[in-house]
Amino acid sequence: MKIRLHQQNLGIRPIMLFFVLLLGGANAVAQSKVTGTITDEDTGESIPGVSILIEGTTTGTVTDLDGKYSLTAPDDATLIISYIGFMDEKIPVNGRSVIDVAMKMDISELEEVVVVGYGVQKKSDVTGALSSIDAETIQERPVQNAIDAMQGKVAGVDIQTNRRPGETSGIQIRGNKSINRRQDVLYVVDGIVLMGDLNDINPNDIQSIDVLKDASAKAIYGSRASNGVVLITTKSGKEGVRVNYNGSVSLDVISSVTDWATAGEMLDRNRQAYQNHPSPNFYRADYPDPFEDIRNFGKNDYQTINAIRQGYEWEDPGTYTQPRMRPTTAEERAKGWPAQVPVYNSGNIPSFDWMDFLTQTGVTHNHNVSVSSGTDKSNIYFSLGYLDQDGAQQNQEYTRYTARINGDVKPTKWLKVGGSIAVTSSKQNYGTVYRAGSATGARDLYGLATGMYPMSEPYDSLGNLNIYPGNNQGEPKFNPLIDLENTQDERVSNFFQTNLFGEIQLAPWLKYRMNFGGGIKNHRQGEWRGRASTLQRSADNPLGWGRYEYDKTDQWMVENIIYVDQQWGIHNIAVTLLHSAQKNRGEGVEVSANGLINDSPRWYNLQANLTGNPSGYGTGFSERSLESYMSRINYSLFDKYLLTATLRLDGSSVLAEGNKWDYFPSAALAWKMEEENFIQNLSFISQMKLRVGVGVVGNQASINPYESSGPLRQYDYIFGTGVAVGYIPAAQPNENLTWEKQREINIGLDYGFLQDRITGSLELYQSDIFDLIFTRPLPAMVGYTEVAANVGSLRNRGIEFNISSVNIDTRNFTWRTTANFSANRESIQELVNGKEDMPGSNLFIGQPVSIFRTYGTDGLWQDTEEDAEEMAIWADSSSINFRPGTWKPLDVNGDYKLDEQDLVIHGSRNPLWTGGLTNTFTYKNWTLSTFLYARVGQLYRSNLVPWGVNSSGFISYAPKSDLSDYWSSDNPDAKYPELTVQNTDANSGRGAEINDGTFFVVRNISVTYNLPQVILNRMKAKKLEIYAQVLNPFLFGGPVVKAGINPDDNGGWAETNSVGNVIGGTNNNRVLEKSYVFGVRLGL
Repeated sequence: MKIRLHQQNLGIRPIMLFFVLLLGGANAVAQSKVTGTITDEDTGESIPGVSILIEGTTTGTVTDLDGKYSLTAPDDATLIISYIGFMDEKIPVNGRSVIDVAMKMDISELEEVVVVGYGVQKKSDVTGALSSIDAETIQERPVQNAIDAMQGKVAGVDIQTNRRPGETSGIQIRGNKSINRRQDVLYVVDGIVLMGDLNDINPNDIQSIDVLKDASAKAIYGSRASNGVVLITTKSGKEGVRVNYNGSVSLDVISSVTDWATAGEMLDRNRQAYQNHPSPNFYRADYPDPFEDIRNFGKNDYQTINAIRQGYEWEDPGTYTQPRMRPTTAEERAKGWPAQVPVYNSGNIPSFDWMDFLTQTGVTHNHNVSVSSGTDKSNIYFSLGYLDQDGAQQNQEYTRYTARINGDVKPTKWLKVGGSIAVTSSKQNYGTVYRAGSATGARDLYGLATGMYPMSEPYDSLGNLNIYPGNNQGEPKFNPLIDLENTQDERVSNFFQTNLFGEIQLAPWLKYRMNFGGGIKNHRQGEWRGRASTLQRSADNPLGWGRYEYDKTDQWMVENIIYVDQQWGIHNIAVTLLHSAQKNRGEGVEVSANGLINDSPRWYNLQANLTGNPSGYGTGFSERSLESYMSRINYSLFDKYLLTATLRLDGSSVLAEGNKWDYFPSAALAWKMEEENFIQNLSFISQMKLRVGVGVVGNQASINPYESSGPLRQYDYIFGTGVAVGYIPAAQPNENLTWEKQREINIGLDYGFLQDRITGSLELYQSDIFDLIFTRPLPAMVGYTEVAANVGSLRNRGIEFNISSVNIDTRNFTWRTTANFSANRESIQELVNGKEDMPGSNLFIGQPVSIFRTYGTDGLWQDTEEDAEEMAIWADSSSINFRPGTWKPLDVNGDYKLDEQDLVIHGSRNPLWTGGLTNTFTYKNWTLSTFLYARVGQLYRSNLVPWGVNSSGFISYAPKSDLSDYWSSDNPDAKYPELTVQNTDANSGRGAEINDGTFFVVRNISVTYNLPQVILNRMKAKKLEIYAQVLNPFLFGGPVVKAGINPDDNGGWAETNSVGNVIGGTNNNRVLEKSYVFGVRLGL
């Protein structure tokens, strides 16, 4: 397989050499001028940046953009011509004045290698399902961590971004791997398991990311691999001394396609809802009347009343007792209006834009500097990174400092030692979160803004803070500014990890390596609510509240590895043997206190409260150890028939005696079909490899430390005359408890056409997850109420496809495309009682884990005789008095009652498919890149998509496009029911809250300019790129997108089932941000 370098990709060594040669002296012997052109032997195209050096001297030059060169050389000299990716050439001058050279590609140097876990492999020899992205792809757009860089770039990896500064996006590889246990992806950095999270790794330090997706590829990590394995390789020093800077500044704003309604439009809609009520006492006029508006919507709030008055004209401005009247039209009088009505114009009612007020233009600084150097004996890489984010929502901030040093040295031919040190320090202001009495009512500032009354304002006429702006129509909702100024949630983390290794080449075919990794991370969180905050203001004793939490985790790991690699004619065998030992420990303390007398110390000095004692406190400690043995055999016959077999044995401290060890086997076969004669005769096929793999892996995170021995819980009892605190078992011990496991089969096809101008892969898989852990209830006579047991199973089936193509490749213009598509179908196979559903936990056999199950809707009741008869039957059967224009419930069993039998499954939050499309256009020194991401078919539950009027009879903000599409006798085919404050039956419209969350987003448009080599030579620089980008410039989607919700949000779901699985909503509505980025990449 040949991988073609672009003709304008200038080599590093020739550029450095050019400056060195400027200092070289002239040769004293007979010399002549030599000129020529260097070309690619395969394409005939010229190659710029090629190094031409006179052998034995420091004299030389490099080719220009046309591949031409000129230098003075002795007649008997020999020219050494070199360029990365091509074989070196030695050409005697022999007195010639013109020497043209056609260089040959060096396939051995260019063949792509990938990290496979405990080693590397040529990509052509890989037998498992593996996807890779390189440093260039990671740096296509500025990202906070490596997870965001993978979205839409790796088929089968579903990433839901979280735009809150300092937060990590959600990641799932090939569907859910558990129902009610943790599903942590395993991150391995430079061969050592990462003990922190990916926010602790600077994306600019990453050289490549390799994702192991199927069980045959990831079984080498055994009990930790069920949820997927992400292998990260950081950068190392290269030949010569290099200094690089990559910096950018971005402006971040809220990206919403919603045209929100004005205050006047909202008032008109709510007036109509009151007028539609059957009782004439709700709104005692069929037309806009200022006194009825004030009576119903003013709520004794001066600002609201004043805003309503401005919608009318008055005969006595200032006293507002006599509205100016106008004659009605014949059409109006036909509706029952009187001869004269007040002059009204809703456009005159002032609107306050709460969303604009509570958001801002955030500024992000991202600056990174690295210095590296390398020879054939040693290399070193050192970097510093600085990230500072001010979120688009006020009071959300994140600052991170990173430092890394990687290096190795080879003092002898048989010994190599090296290591790395990584340090990260970060501080996050999580942001204001309003909590209406409990965490379930939490929303961030933007979520609160969507519920504020647009006639109201945050300050009164004297500049004082309005506690209840607009009085919220009888529903006390505090001014968001109260918590913006009187709450704080600060999170500080410090991370340190070091990796050390030593390699001994015992024989040409035998190598020993020892890895050591150790690290520590501490995390401190401080929360504070001042006496003026919403919750404290509502308390019986309105003083402050504070909470302090400190956690520390540490880890060490030692690995001993033996590599055997031997070739016997047509046979090649590579064997990897591993012994690994790892220990993780964690400890923490938490203290909280009410009644804080002084707000200034925040979460410090918590003892300074009314009682002098904390209101809550606790400490914790956990420890787990893992010991492993692994063997892997890679066998190749004729370099076209490949076999990989792996067996891993894991033993864990969290499992009970006699059940601590388990095996995780895998095997994979591959056939390089392009090596067969019948394929080689097809010239358009450059590669074709068929793969089949099977394996078993586990989910170590599925069992908590000490769980198999039975957890304890606090139990209070009477002792003497008082109450004493004790502990009793919370569940029955289960010595047979084991890891949740996954068995997977994968069939893959790697392809390449037209000399690899088109490449890609296709994957088909089925993954069965078994031994799922559930808490099973026990009879009271046992003495325990429950026990954790391995009883459930889950299945994922899917398809993945990716393709890369070089569409146009000419001297000055190149167009490249990469695309990927993935679809996963998930279904529960067994639960606690086998094939029996668990409705109380929203779990059903044959369905995905996270589903929406509510009452269905069958459209709207119409003003027809047929519907009138049916509504009468409902009234007799269930006492529900429907009327035309209200939701018509879906009566599944036809009994005219809404009960458990009428609940229907609408679908899942899981997408039907996801995909990404990247196009890169290069013209001379200019590059334009676009990236489109799609997530299709997931459902979203949102009460921001309007379908009626709330219980208080008032709706605040709504998308303007939905204001007119409500039922009336003149609009029977409307999308939403008649506006009314008469709530006939809330359950009838539940299905209307479930909406399609499909969206398409242009994630990135980037323009980059590379300074010409001539200018770089004068600057003594290797590279200078100036770029501008727009992130998330365009967003397309259905009702959810139009309602202003970020459908790509993994933290904005309001409801969960009883085992904690997310099923939708709008809580913590972290909206999508649009960013304008300006940056530069400089290499010296």
